[in-house]
Amino acid sequence: MGRPDGLRPGRRTITVAVLAGALGFGLASTMAWGYAMLDAWNGYGETFQLGYVVGYIDAVTLEKRHDMRVWIPVYNKPDYELWRKRVNDFFADPANAKKPIANGMAAAGKIFQDETLKALKDMREQDKLSPSPAPSGATSP
Repeated sequence: MGRPDGLRPGRRTITVAVLAGALGFGLASTMAWGYAMLDAWNGYGETFQLGYVVGYIDAVTLEKRHDMRVWIPVYNKPDYELWRKRVNDFFADPANAKKPIANGMAAAGKIFQDETLKALKDMREQDKLSPSPAPSGATSP
């Protein structure tokens, strides 16, 4: 006696198993990065989680307002400890005690930007001071 869908029970089971396996593998592959992030999220504790949430929400809020403080210079991999130190230096000034953290980040970013521009200027000045090589067609006396 045949089944109305034309599949035998064994073939249906195999089809479902293959589809479930393919779907599971696909989900596991695409979500592997998410699990690694979950491990970091859980591994660093509640202080990290709270700091991440606060920082993320602040960044989104600044971006929504098109606030210029959202732009900070980040070259290559940022030195987080140095950023933290510079923000602490900003807040060491009593005049900045009531200012938002975004102002501290912007001030630290300005310092990094100024340092980078100064380094570029110094390199250009150094290039101007160093003698140019003789043109390839010229002969020296």
